[in-house]
Amino acid sequence: MEQPPIGPPAVLAREERVAFGWLARIFGRGLALYVRLVARTARVSGPEITQEQVIFALWHESNLVAAVAAYRLRRDQRHVSFSTRRFRGIVMNTMLRGLGWGAVTLPDPDHPTSRAEATSVSRAMARVGREGKSLVVSCDGPLGPYRVAKPGVLIVARESGVPVLPWAVAIRPALRLKGRWDRQLVPLPFCRMRVDEAPLIRIGPRDRIKPVLERLQAELEAIAQLSDRRMTKRGSSIRGS
Repeated sequence: MEQPPIGPPAVLAREERVAFGWLARIFGRGLALYVRLVARTARVSGPEITQEQVIFALWHESNLVAAVAAYRLRRDQRHVSFSTRRFRGIVMNTMLRGLGWGAVTLPDPDHPTSRAEATSVSRAMARVGREGKSLVVSCDGPLGPYRVAKPGVLIVARESGVPVLPWAVAIRPALRLKGRWDRQLVPLPFCRMRVDEAPLIRIGPRDRIKPVLERLQAELEAIAQLSDRRMTKRGSSIRGS
């Protein structure tokens, strides 16, 4: 049975008035349906994944494949993620709601008070973590550089006390949108999918961010390479639904 939508207070999912906002919502609903379709048809291999509350840390290129994996493999569907504003933000918010998940909107980088608002958003995400929801964070998002981890996920982990879990999702066939900065991976129906997890990263309330950020960068790179390498091995066992 699917979980009902559970998310943060609505004020955290802010959407600006944009031209063709109605079209963004149509795209978002379509993406949610597509994620559900791929999740139902994907052939999954690899180890069992954690069912505990964690902060999933992944590269921005894996946003869609991670949504498929979490929807398919996680029994607890109380997930919350960051989204941006304007057209793309409306698409993402609508998709997340269509999956029964929640969203916290990032501040506009061009806004003069964005730094203060960013602090507020980090605290809001930490509060969501303390409420028992799992967080999904693209560590090099929302605008890159490609595969360079930023400290936001660790700030949220330190505020909330929820451990960070570096996550990698490998798919075959792998369709990439090479015109985007993140080279987004697009999962296809009936694809093969494998999820691998690195060791948990815990950060205490007084721990320095920089050394842990270096470890997070290394873990994300290593687990992505490992998952991709294991996916290419012959005889990888396929798990049932």
